[in-house]
Amino acid sequence: PAPSGPASSNRPPWVSDTNFADKFDPSKTTTSTVKVQPLPRGAPPTPPFIPNPSHAAPATPSPAPATPSPAPFAPVARGVAQRAERFAASSRTPLCGSCNSVIRGPFLVALGRSWHPEEFNCHYCHMSLADVSFVEEQNSVYCENCYEEFFAPTCARCNTKIMGEVMHALRQTWHTTCFVCAACGKAFGNSLFHMEDGEPYCEKDYISLFSTKCHGCDFPVEAGDKFIEALGHTWHDTCFVCAVCNMNLEGQPFYSKKDKPLCKKHAHAINV
Repeated sequence: PAPSGPASSNRPPWVSDTNFADKFDPSKTTTSTVKVQPLPRGAPPTPPFIPNPSHAAPATPSPAPATPSPAPFAPVARGVAQRAERFAASSRTPLCGSCNSVIRGPFLVALGRSWHPEEFNCHYCHMSLADVSFVEEQNSVYCENCYEEFFAPTCARCNTKIMGEVMHALRQTWHTTCFVCAACGKAFGNSLFHMEDGEPYCEKDYISLFSTKCHGCDFPVEAGDKFIEALGHTWHDTCFVCAVCNMNLEGQPFYSKKDKPLCKKHAHAINV
């Protein structure tokens, strides 16, 4: 007879179920299906899985690697001599501008970079530049002697090498103290100059020596100005007027008295 309900419920399944061994045969695979309750409309999406914070270490942001910033460096004019600055050993460990390795000890600072003292040398003769002046040229450093021999331009006036600031004018190079006015001898610097007979002149001397002055206002008649030549003088077109009534006489018949122009109305004026 079949076992009763209460008795069979108390017996283990591998005893009461004759097909138990076939169901759980290792050679067979089973697939279980779980019915998921659909989300109602408008519900937020299922949150992602977050591990238990008690078992996971808190996430700490890793500091970004510090990028060494070069020391502020003001570029100088070409040919100007400079000197490196010495610094004693400290906790600061800069990178050498020559070998690109860390400097652990005293170092030099020049051209906005740091250097091992024994590696800051002239690019040509390899003389140490740690305690002498140097000149930068084409991204390399040279002692003053090598720079003067190979790179320094020649002054058009004194025909010597230019060490320091160079004046470029008239397609030539000059010492700033050699490019001067031919009349007063003052250096031009960045001022305007005029050429006359192959010589440079400052504006003041050029006007006083070479410019044509208006006989009416005594100011120079410059290039582009409209002018009139009359009575043996040069006049601005606006300055050639009647000496009595100031009527402009450009293109008009005029008279003269005591070297002054007069209109027809005042041709016989007494007080001129």
